[in-house]
Amino acid sequence: MKWLPPLLIPLLIAGGWVYMFRRRSSERSANAPLRGEIQAGVRFQTILDRASVLGTGGFAGTRGYWIPLRGPKRLTVGTDAFMVSAPLALREFVFTGRESSIAFTQMPSRLVTRDWIVITGQAGGRQVQLAITQANLQDAWQALAATGAALA
Repeated sequence: MKWLPPLLIPLLIAGGWVYMFRRRSSERSANAPLRGEIQAGVRFQTILDRASVLGTGGFAGTRGYWIPLRGPKRLTVGTDAFMVSAPLALREFVFTGRESSIAFTQMPSRLVTRDWIVITGQAGGRQVQLAITQANLQDAWQALAATGAALA
């Protein structure tokens, strides 16, 4: 019985990593057709300064808090769909324009108030709210609106 805790901790950590990579793999395979369509007809592409996802709960009690995505982030807009990817955070959000909505808002950050676009829609089979910002937000807004996203 003494060997059980030292063995159990590495197994739980390894299990967590396996779960995370399997979830990412299943999300990518489910998004593959739509991602391929977006990549085939790219109309707008830009690097995002910041992107955050609205927390829905979990172990850290993240419900209602904006969780920043780490590393470089990219917005890619196709004809009828768009995606926000953050490879270092192992996240990719793919939305169809007609099943999502966009809203322009201002949110305070630590030092300044920034303009953001809040995207609401189905990504990966669940409801997601994602906030993005960049230097030229108007171009991103027009590209997202051109996909058929509802303006809120």
